[in-house]
Amino acid sequence: MRNSRFRKFGQEIQAHLTEEGIFRSPGNYRADPLEDRIWVSHSYPIKAMEKFLGYYDRDERIAYNPSVSFNTDFSFCLAACSYSRKSGEDSVILDGVRDEIYSKKAQFALSKFRKEYSIGGSFHFYIKRYRKYEKAKGMSESSEVASAVSKAIISAAFNGEADRDYALQSRYARYVSGSGTRAVYNGVSMWLSYPGIRKEDCLAFKITDLPDNIHYGIFPKNIESATDSAHVKAVKSPFYNDWVNEKYKFLRRNMKKGFNTDDLLLRSSEDMLGLNSVLLSSGLVIQTPESLRILARAIKFRERNEGFYFTADTGPSILIASLDGSMLNEFREGLDDRYLAGSFDFSQHKRRLEEFRKESSEYLSSQ
Repeated sequence: MRNSRFRKFGQEIQAHLTEEGIFRSPGNYRADPLEDRIWVSHSYPIKAMEKFLGYYDRDERIAYNPSVSFNTDFSFCLAACSYSRKSGEDSVILDGVRDEIYSKKAQFALSKFRKEYSIGGSFHFYIKRYRKYEKAKGMSESSEVASAVSKAIISAAFNGEADRDYALQSRYARYVSGSGTRAVYNGVSMWLSYPGIRKEDCLAFKITDLPDNIHYGIFPKNIESATDSAHVKAVKSPFYNDWVNEKYKFLRRNMKKGFNTDDLLLRSSEDMLGLNSVLLSSGLVIQTPESLRILARAIKFRERNEGFYFTADTGPSILIASLDGSMLNEFREGLDDRYLAGSFDFSQHKRRLEEFRKESSEYLSSQ
């Protein structure tokens, strides 16, 4: 019953976005990758405003609801990809070592990609993350990796022809990480996903720019919990259906207002509290005493300060935002917790490109 209801809501959203010219299908390309050429891409992570948890179709990575986010600059990812016509094992080097988790995710995405475009041979990836923090959960690093890897392989497969086809990039990023679909864009983006959607249409697109005058920052916190387990457990919550239903109600209202940013930011606070309730009722705690202390302070602060927003994803790192920078400073008074101020200068990766090209070339040339 819930699937048919969510499908109807999702189809209504897709029809509206198509009519407005926001939703567009990717282009058609013929795969003919060149050997020994190295393609480099980059991506920044996202912070979800309308979140998703739980897959309607796990194999196709189709979520129960659309989700919305904006990019942050707390880290970024550089990815390099090369192709070999020799059939062999694909390889993934992440931060200098062979990473089994991302290797499996890459293999899964590559199997989908190869099947659609009839590509043989092997692909090799050299990936590096650059962080402004040491270790934290809820910073959406998986989104930047998925996005950067998808951009790199699409460049390699189509010899640069699809470099600006962000819809296509987002479609394949979702096979590595659902949130990666939205990370291919700068600004506010939506991943269109709902029960029964055609897998070809399950992709992301930009819906609006985030105002340049917004101020945001984050308190990076860590906890040992896996996002994948959150997707599995969330669906078992007795509150899950109501949580997803509220998402559709909000998105249908908000899209008719042209995706109002203030409403999206306010919604991000409400949705974050709902996410924690869903997971807690499923037996999964994603907060720490430190993050709960900040969260309790944020809730009280918002009661007397209109225009103050806070949110978090599946981790204890708490993000705060406002159109008034002094409000963030006031909130932080007396707090000794580590804090990272965010910006919309997405050019940090340029300072690392030359060094990265050399590193990745040395590794990929040896494969």
